[in-house]
Amino acid sequence: MKSMKATAAATFASIILLSSAAVPAQARTFTVTPGVEYDSETGQKPGANRLTIDMQKPGVSVEALTNDPIDSLLQTSVLSKKLSIEGHQIVGSINGSIFHINPKYNPLNKGMPAYLLMQDGEVNTYGAIEKDRDQFMNRPSAFAVTKEGKGHIGLFGYDAEVSVNGIPTTIDSINKQQREENEIILYTDTFSYRDTHQNKYGMEIVLNGFSKPFEEGYKLGDQVQATVASVGPGGYTAIPEGGAVLSIHGPENVQRFSGLKKGEQVSLKINLTKPWNDAKFVLASGPLLVQNGKVKLEMDPKSARANEIAPRTAVATNADGSEVYLITVDGRSSVSRGMKLPEFAQYLVSIGAYNALNLDGGGSTTMAVRERGAQYPVVFNRLSDGAERRVSTILSAVSYEATGTPVFLDAKISSSSVAKGGRAKVSVNWATDRNYHPVKVDAAKLQYSVEGNIGTISANGDFTASNTGKGTVTVRYGNASKSFPVEVLKAEPNGMVTGFERAADWKAESVRAKTALRFDGPKSPVKEGKTSLGLQYDFTGQKGTSASYAVTNSINLASKPERLGLWVFGDEAKHWLRGTIKDGAGKEYTIDFTEQGGLDWDGWRYVTANLPAGAVSPISVQKFYVAEPLDNNKNKGTIYLDRLIADYDGRHVEQPFNDIPLDFWHINEIRMAVENGWINGYPDGTYRPADHITRAHAALLISRTLGRKGSVVNEDPFKDVSKDYGYAGEIALMKELGIMTGDENGNFKPQAKLSRAQMAKVLQQTYKLQPKNPVPEISDIDKNNWSYGPISTIASHGLTVLGENNTYRPNSFVSRTQFAAFIARAESMEK
Repeated sequence: MKSMKATAAATFASIILLSSAAVPAQARTFTVTPGVEYDSETGQKPGANRLTIDMQKPGVSVEALTNDPIDSLLQTSVLSKKLSIEGHQIVGSINGSIFHINPKYNPLNKGMPAYLLMQDGEVNTYGAIEKDRDQFMNRPSAFAVTKEGKGHIGLFGYDAEVSVNGIPTTIDSINKQQREENEIILYTDTFSYRDTHQNKYGMEIVLNGFSKPFEEGYKLGDQVQATVASVGPGGYTAIPEGGAVLSIHGPENVQRFSGLKKGEQVSLKINLTKPWNDAKFVLASGPLLVQNGKVKLEMDPKSARANEIAPRTAVATNADGSEVYLITVDGRSSVSRGMKLPEFAQYLVSIGAYNALNLDGGGSTTMAVRERGAQYPVVFNRLSDGAERRVSTILSAVSYEATGTPVFLDAKISSSSVAKGGRAKVSVNWATDRNYHPVKVDAAKLQYSVEGNIGTISANGDFTASNTGKGTVTVRYGNASKSFPVEVLKAEPNGMVTGFERAADWKAESVRAKTALRFDGPKSPVKEGKTSLGLQYDFTGQKGTSASYAVTNSINLASKPERLGLWVFGDEAKHWLRGTIKDGAGKEYTIDFTEQGGLDWDGWRYVTANLPAGAVSPISVQKFYVAEPLDNNKNKGTIYLDRLIADYDGRHVEQPFNDIPLDFWHINEIRMAVENGWINGYPDGTYRPADHITRAHAALLISRTLGRKGSVVNEDPFKDVSKDYGYAGEIALMKELGIMTGDENGNFKPQAKLSRAQMAKVLQQTYKLQPKNPVPEISDIDKNNWSYGPISTIASHGLTVLGENNTYRPNSFVSRTQFAAFIARAESMEK
């Protein structure tokens, strides 16, 4: 046989692979495709799931499916996806029969179904028929779809024969573990064991050299020739790989084959009894649970296996087979403990099963269903292992209908109440045809319209509210459409929601962290008002994602802003600043004020977080938090929060500092310098634009601009700059780079104010500037002065705007505003 064959005996299981389960939150009923219905909590049983297939509905049926090769196990949902194609769309599946997993007894059948599987008249495997009443298939039972297209459950048999010299003799069964008196059993290499496992009585004939496949790929009813390899007494005869053994009992039978010799030919013909012989497929399993509308187990109901409380899977039919039910019941959870087999059988009768067959249960129990609008089925039940197991077979509800034009459309609008001047987004989730097969949505072909004089909508679904009142927004795709009632309300003004003044409104929470909230008043950085909220975190010594939360229930917004803005005094620790909100539908969202690692600044900065398009009014702000997922960045610190802004139209702009109005002459340069971390404001939210820059401060700011840390200082860099001075490293770096030097006496004069002449030299040296034609003449300084060259050079590059008559004012001191302007222009020039 092919290498895909593999083992087991009485031990069966499945290999676990992690997967996400799309568990329905509550009881559901919906049409998966016409002719296939899904319902959960079937019969008011928590954890129960059922697919009902109308076998009389054209275009749908049930199939038994396997991977290729058959012993290559896959999860139910993964195999469903793999085998679902246009014209053969799998809309729902359950795991199928038990399969071999223990190679101890027969390494050749590992991963193979434990029992018979036949598809389209071709055998996949004969499997085995077990012998003891405590085993699942001690009688040959199966599910099939008949040639008439109906479901059929019951006991099957073999119609098989072996011929010697043209004289046929009946073969009673195949791979039956217990050979009975006067029986002839054919054993193949997918049997439970590597030998026949029979007693010493009778005789056993080893066959090989088959003229064509007689198991995997064997066509029922075909004649196959085989060669006798040996003839011997009965009992534990080894089954050759790719061969078989005839185990014969009874004097008459033995006499009939006693003349066979090694090398002689026999012929085999194998079929199934009616109606199994011409069924579309046969999937054997066991035990039978329900027969003719009554509980009737074909195994010992008092056995340990029958009385194990476990997840269960079954296939069932109604009385005439016109309906097939694929059923799972979850187990080993607080929602559903599972069932014993007798209990499961009673449950199946209670929900209308006329005949029912047990399938593989326990951790293998899986139901996958195609959600409305989805391409493939996903797991719907609660997996008892928390992961989806790989299995050998599945039973699937299949639609053979081709995908048509869109008929159904699922869409949403981000808010049904929109402030005047505000916006809402219409988003199309999916479109399906009349069979609920997904139709790819071409965004360019979506059509939007507004009824009622409430606003306009763009070609990409952005609704803009222009007039108060009520109306309807509609999206169309082909023959499918979806409409939304919308009310436009009086516009909410952008503005501050809270200044974080009330400590009583807040509490701390932690995940792998220590957290404290501080309201220190003027002792701490304050952007506005009397205090800010200090969020003190300690992530040291923690593994995994750490987070420190400031939690409140005091921030409630009647209308949904487009975004929230927040002033944050950072600590340069490169953490992640996030928040959570809850919308009017009760759904919680996480919003990001920075990206991961983006809380990397020192001082005050205004940051914003966009609210999700799907969130609807009203909005409550629940948490602000600092998070750190990386173990190598676990430290401690404090950030401060102030002035939360509700930005309803997405256009709100904050002035960068309390003393820098929006029309300030160098606001853009100051913003650029601050956002790049070259210069900061003060803890009280001011910038102090007219304050002069000292030479020491200039050394620090240029170091930041260059992205360099100060040099390691082992000795005093200048006579008047000790190695222990706060900015000694940065001053030493300026000396090392030749950007700033001392005077003729070896002094740096760190507290002296930086002159405009000195600034010109700093810029020339920092950016290695050469004069650029035309070079302007500077009128208020002598050409022989040391600063004339640097000044004319920076002027030639547009880094300064000369005054009337080309004056520069070299002896004036550089203010914080001017410093930001000089650096911003220089950096823009370089880029």
